[in-house]
Amino acid sequence: MRSLYRGILGFGLVSIPIQLFKALEHDRLESHWIHRVCKSRVTYQKYCPVCERPLSADEIDKATVRPDGQWVVVPPKPVAPRDHVITIINFPTLADIDPVYYESAYWLKPGDGGQKAYALLLRTMHETGRVALATLQLKDEPRLAMVRPYNDRTLVLHRLHYPDALRAEGAMLGPEASEVSAKELDLAKTLIDYMADTFRPEDYPNQYRLQRLQELEALEPVAVAAAPAVGHPREVVDLMERLRASVAQRHGVGS
Repeated sequence: MRSLYRGILGFGLVSIPIQLFKALEHDRLESHWIHRVCKSRVTYQKYCPVCERPLSADEIDKATVRPDGQWVVVPPKPVAPRDHVITIINFPTLADIDPVYYESAYWLKPGDGGQKAYALLLRTMHETGRVALATLQLKDEPRLAMVRPYNDRTLVLHRLHYPDALRAEGAMLGPEASEVSAKELDLAKTLIDYMADTFRPEDYPNQYRLQRLQELEALEPVAVAAAPAVGHPREVVDLMERLRASVAQRHGVGS
């Protein structure tokens, strides 16, 4: 796996060097257009239908539509130094964060000097039943995230949608009121009890993808030109002193 991000996980005054790795692959098989004659990858031009010609990059502006429906040209943003700190804000329970906000998942790997603090944070969240709500900067944008134990040795980070991204009107699409009899409810509960089972991911392989892979294995390969492809200071700290200072700092804020 290739690390996507190197930075610091801020736990109070404790800094844990970490690396971020993509946790999930796309289920779908990627496909690309190629020229049937020479088998080269097809490229796409930015074309103006009014001027009837392709455009170069220096002729193009980026525009967006405001909430009032008006188009505006977006000026280029100044390149700011990227902040590679994942800052923990607080520790809610997992049930406090509705899965509707989940966007993507990443493995967190401790860097040199951060293994003990990483293990301490992991075990503490396990024993308290808490997860960590955090902020981080990805692609120059501040994002919400949740850090939680995945198992007994590894933390996983879920990037979260902001609450204002939720289409709240969808929450009212169910029926306003519906009469359900006690007998119907009992039968439904009996059916659910009968069908209740533990979720075991290995029981649900992507059969469609496996079938497609078998079909692709039987095809004759063609030679296609490959498309061109595209760290943070580590700090060794006295963990106990940083923890004491963090607790003292939080106590001072709350007093």
